[in-house]
Amino acid sequence: MASTAEQALQKVSLLGQQKTAVIVGGTLGIGAAIARHFAKLGCSRIVIFGRNETRGAAVLEALRALSPKEASIKLEFVQGDLSDRKSMCESVDAIQMASDNSIDYLIMCQKGLPTGTIDKNADGYDTAFAVQAISRFVLAYLLTKRGALAPGASVLSIAAQGQSLDDLSADDLSLERHLASGISQTSMFLNQSKRDSCVLDAFHEELNIRYPQYRYFHLSPGLVSSEQFDVNKFPGFMKYAVWFGQKLVGTTPDKYATLPVYLLTAAPASADRYFDNKLKPQKLGNWAADAGNREALWNKLVDIIEEQ
Repeated sequence: MASTAEQALQKVSLLGQQKTAVIVGGTLGIGAAIARHFAKLGCSRIVIFGRNETRGAAVLEALRALSPKEASIKLEFVQGDLSDRKSMCESVDAIQMASDNSIDYLIMCQKGLPTGTIDKNADGYDTAFAVQAISRFVLAYLLTKRGALAPGASVLSIAAQGQSLDDLSADDLSLERHLASGISQTSMFLNQSKRDSCVLDAFHEELNIRYPQYRYFHLSPGLVSSEQFDVNKFPGFMKYAVWFGQKLVGTTPDKYATLPVYLLTAAPASADRYFDNKLKPQKLGNWAADAGNREALWNKLVDIIEEQ
């Protein structure tokens, strides 16, 4: 599929189409690579959201150099944080302003790698989970509700897809009961990974059902070596498994990025919304496939936004 995507993108041009792409987590890794692909295609406006202003400025400089000479590209970096509800809502405001409420492609690549522990944010939720999952819901939901998406817009999340933590409860999203049971850090890490996948699958499905005028995608990245990829962040034996897997089947951000960009700009129309790291259509995980679980989660996530 990667070669097919690369070939197809050679025939794609966004010149003159007045498209706006917002890339969250766009200063490094997959996000920055996706931004580079959009610049090469002649996307009219690219908004990069991230925490580091220096890296943001460097990405904008690279995008300007990659953009076709005949393009009049508009570039903007939005600095922000996604670790708690307040910062997420402020980030939505800033993205709306930078994009003029006309987003054609919202791509979310922010990372909140599970740690096997719980480090609570100001709202009482695990901070890594807040960045990895809650922030994606807040951005997608609020930008949709506020009318910031252009007609026919696409929203795309890149994170592990299709996993299931069958005993997940919407009332224990930080998995405090799991941690209290005395499980190992490695087991907690694996459960957190499954939890993240459940939550992402579930609310993307609800968004697709509730707002069929848009497309909400969830793609797995597989093993991609970004500038800050560090196997030592994985607990126990996981670091060795990830190291070996990276050597065996890993890829680079630029090679992987052809797949989501192809899906958004060149892929044939399809009802599929969930994909593996080869862009092969996938089903929802068992937990997310349950409508009752999705409803409970949706209500919980909306409550998080509305808490004062």
